[in-house]
Amino acid sequence: MNVVHVYDGHEKVYDGRGSVPNVIWNVARETARNHDVTVLERKWRGLDARAEHDGVVFERFDLRTGADEPWERVPYEAVESPMKLGRLVCDRTNFARVALSRVRELDPDIVHVHLPFAANVLVTVAPSLREKTVYTAHLGELRMNALADDQQGQAAPAADGGEVEGEDGGLGAPAVLDFVSPDTYLANRVAHTTVLNPDIADVFADRGVSRDRLSVVPNGVDVERFGDVDDARTRAIRDSYGIGDGPTLLFVGTVMPRKGVDDLIRAASQLIEAGYDDLRVIVAGEDDLDGEYTTDIRELARENGVAEAVSLPGFVPGEDLPALYAAADAFVLPSREEGFGMTVTEAMAAGTPVVATDVGGISRLVDEGKQGYVVRPNDPSGLVDGIDELLSASDSEAMADAARDRAAEYSWRGIATRFNDIYEEVARR
Repeated sequence: MNVVHVYDGHEKVYDGRGSVPNVIWNVARETARNHDVTVLERKWRGLDARAEHDGVVFERFDLRTGADEPWERVPYEAVESPMKLGRLVCDRTNFARVALSRVRELDPDIVHVHLPFAANVLVTVAPSLREKTVYTAHLGELRMNALADDQQGQAAPAADGGEVEGEDGGLGAPAVLDFVSPDTYLANRVAHTTVLNPDIADVFADRGVSRDRLSVVPNGVDVERFGDVDDARTRAIRDSYGIGDGPTLLFVGTVMPRKGVDDLIRAASQLIEAGYDDLRVIVAGEDDLDGEYTTDIRELARENGVAEAVSLPGFVPGEDLPALYAAADAFVLPSREEGFGMTVTEAMAAGTPVVATDVGGISRLVDEGKQGYVVRPNDPSGLVDGIDELLSASDSEAMADAARDRAAEYSWRGIATRFNDIYEEVARR
């Protein structure tokens, strides 16, 4: 079977950044064991127009609209003004034009799309593609709420306790969603749609998407990569990131309001006041997508007297990440919105217990007191209680083993098997 992935985002898929490229790469790599798989994406400076990695063929389009820009320098990805929305529409339409021509040439059995912009152009201009197209909706709850029309334009809390304009889970244009949802428009026109958790499936069904064309397929984790870290590498990472003998809390993710990093800073302050004098907090991840929020986080740490305990090293190279997870005593994800929480399974694969908020599919990943603790979002005191329970647990080894066992249930090979089944079902229609 020939499978073509179409990705019009502003991150490279192979060895890229961000959760969506990670998903595409791992699904493509694993399904390439059974199928001929091609990924259509943008051409970035320094990358070949055509390449092959682990059996996956990459074809890259030199669009000259948005290409050759690092993904963090594409401000119109946060569609917060008519002008930026216009740039996005022009850029994605250009991508769709080129992609459609190549898809027609390849004539695949399955077209797997991951974002609703160019994909909507494809299924509208070429209706014949609809019955062979699979859409993976990489949606979290804030976008889900916009789909459901029940929290239109609701702002997320900011580091200073106020609100953050335009923080709606990545789309940034709630006014547009008042009239049309690109996600449900697409889901109603393709052969099958996969979502990250049952709550999002319910929203799509409420918006008219047939239940027999919806599947819940969570994100996976590279169990071998995150679980196979030797002690020497972990020690080197501890030295590199300044991790001492005291308890270390780790956050991994883009530093932005919906990730709730401000709640983690407030929780750290309370923990230090409660006696965790040598506590260390590492906030690892892109910190320049929302520079104002990152500045607020640093100021919040100073105001709460924990600036010396908190470090923001920025983006962590992929080769450092497994050992950094392993070096931490607890992984903390204080998000206000998630679709799945991929970093939770990465941490658990490394044997690091988790304290995370009850959003998205996280409560399905973490059993209370076994792999860690689940707390309410927007509740620093709840984070404190969960972290204290975890750090003072007498059965930390059992918790680490339970975390590894749970992560193994989400191996990319197992997730790819579910996609293979969907591909075969769609191809039989």
